[in-house]
Amino acid sequence: MENVTMTTPLKQPIVFELEGFLVPPGRGSSLFFLALLNYVVVLLGNGLVVSVILSDRTLHKPMYVMVCNLAACDLLGSTAVLTQLMVHFSTGLKRVSYVAAIAQAVSVHTYGVAVQTILAAMAYDRYLAVCEPLRYQAIMTSARLLFSCSLAWLVALLCIGVLFALNVGTPLCGATIKHVYCSNRSILRLACGPTPINNIYGLCMSWSVSTGTFLIIAFSYIRILYACMKRGRSGGGVRSKAYQTCASHLVIYVLYEIASAIIILSQRFPSISQNVKKFCSVLFIIVPPAVNPVIYGLVTKQLRTSIIKLFSTRVTHKEQLFFSLFCLSCFSLMENYTYNSFTLQMEGLKVTEDSMYPVFLFFFFSYIFIMFTNVGIVVLVCIERSLHQPMYLLFCNLPINDILGNSIMVPRLLTYILVSPSERFINYYECVVQAFTTHMFGTTSHTVLMIMAFDRYVAICNPLRYSTIMDNKMVMKLTASAWGVAFVLVAVLLGLTIRLNRCRTVIANFYCSNALLFKLSCESVFINNVYGLTFTVVLLTTSIGSVVLTYTKITVVCLTSKNKSLNSKALQTCSTHLCLYLIMMISGLITIVLHRFPQYAYERKVFAILFHIIPGSLNPIIYGVQSGEIRKFLSKTFQSKKVLPLL
Repeated sequence: MENVTMTTPLKQPIVFELEGFLVPPGRGSSLFFLALLNYVVVLLGNGLVVSVILSDRTLHKPMYVMVCNLAACDLLGSTAVLTQLMVHFSTGLKRVSYVAAIAQAVSVHTYGVAVQTILAAMAYDRYLAVCEPLRYQAIMTSARLLFSCSLAWLVALLCIGVLFALNVGTPLCGATIKHVYCSNRSILRLACGPTPINNIYGLCMSWSVSTGTFLIIAFSYIRILYACMKRGRSGGGVRSKAYQTCASHLVIYVLYEIASAIIILSQRFPSISQNVKKFCSVLFIIVPPAVNPVIYGLVTKQLRTSIIKLFSTRVTHKEQLFFSLFCLSCFSLMENYTYNSFTLQMEGLKVTEDSMYPVFLFFFFSYIFIMFTNVGIVVLVCIERSLHQPMYLLFCNLPINDILGNSIMVPRLLTYILVSPSERFINYYECVVQAFTTHMFGTTSHTVLMIMAFDRYVAICNPLRYSTIMDNKMVMKLTASAWGVAFVLVAVLLGLTIRLNRCRTVIANFYCSNALLFKLSCESVFINNVYGLTFTVVLLTTSIGSVVLTYTKITVVCLTSKNKSLNSKALQTCSTHLCLYLIMMISGLITIVLHRFPQYAYERKVFAILFHIIPGSLNPIIYGVQSGEIRKFLSKTFQSKKVLPLL
């Protein structure tokens, strides 16, 4: 009750102030990138495991279905905490509404309980697989699997539901939560009086869940150990199977328990600094979700084999290396100049309080849809051998580019929607990175569609020599040229801007771009304008010219040959590419045209967002619907008799 400083209960709407980490000046950006890196690792790792399990039929087994549930649980816990930490580190914003605080607390506690119940269900599954191998399929049916997974989540939701139901109506007299995230205990410390019922139930629930989970897992592994010893030397295969299937599960359980034990032990040593204690308190949320996919990928043989098959394609993507080298060179150059301020203020979108949450939810679910569909299409092309063709391998560059462009813009846009205009700040280095990535997205969209047009030209106009011309080396050269040309053009564009000194700090938009950055300078930007216009004209002219030339030759070939099968093939293979190109050009041209009308500044911002969201959302859908191979593979997958009952 030491945190309670008010004697009268607070009235709704209540806004809490999170104490958070004590961040030294200038370290917020570094901590933000560490949190972002951890969250990206969690998303990619768990997303990869789930995608591989869904795509590979050999993994449609109870154990891997439960792994998917564990991955979903990890994503729940990490998203609830790491997103809030990133906002705190990047903007310094520590205020959180009562509803948001309860939502975060429910998510964190649900994660903590669900991890244990899911691990208990997995232990029961391993016990049946090793001790009852002949009856395993008869016992662990689809109905039993669905019941086990549903029971694991239901127990977690009921326990946490009752826990927070007891908090309803509890008067609060304090507004400062002395923690880095909201939890049941940190909120109850703000109560105006003692809460014995809440404390008793919380302790009983924690003890019951932990003890029950431990007993189930201990009983399962004792029986497994007994079964292995009972068979003696003749049971070598059983022992090998027990190790392969149980080692990963046991390691994950021990890792979670160690992270939980560190939290408890850190509170017993008053000499430990508050920052260390707070860091220990988030270990169980940031470490297991990031490590679990690695453990399952390394220890579980079948999953490891499927992942190796996924990355065994010869197509390599070097854009991340180039991008990292560019950032390092830019930052080293920027240290040689003196700037007025490294903190810039973003104008953002003007969203009313009534439309704030609908707009936030629209962009949030749009981003989730973009990530899911684009990652799914890349995984699909990598896994399915029938799609290892130049057309699909070149297309993979497009969803990767869409993921890059939307990930650098939409998350920060979501943050700016929820904060007031006076609190929309961004570090200069982050702004440069965002501007570089944004221009890379726009430029690479053109260059990738250009190499895809060349592929369609060779396929239609030179069908007999297509396999000879479009071999693996040519695919790699085209991919490298598309990203390399974009990288060089954008690097020069941003290099001319970062050499300038600045005398302004306001970015008149919701994201950073080259034009907005050099407008902050009081020096002459004539060279920047000339290069920027030349760069844009050359890119658009080359893009439009190459596509028009390609499709003109394709049309001539189709008209002169009068071959119905050739015309049908041209229509099927080229219509998707042409649709993607037109969507990208229309979205971009609308934004350019609106720049000529200052009275439509707000509409211009909206269409600038749609330039990222619309192509990223429609590209995988168009290819999935128009492409016969992808459509055939998806129909085979969803019409399979072995359908996962949970997903």
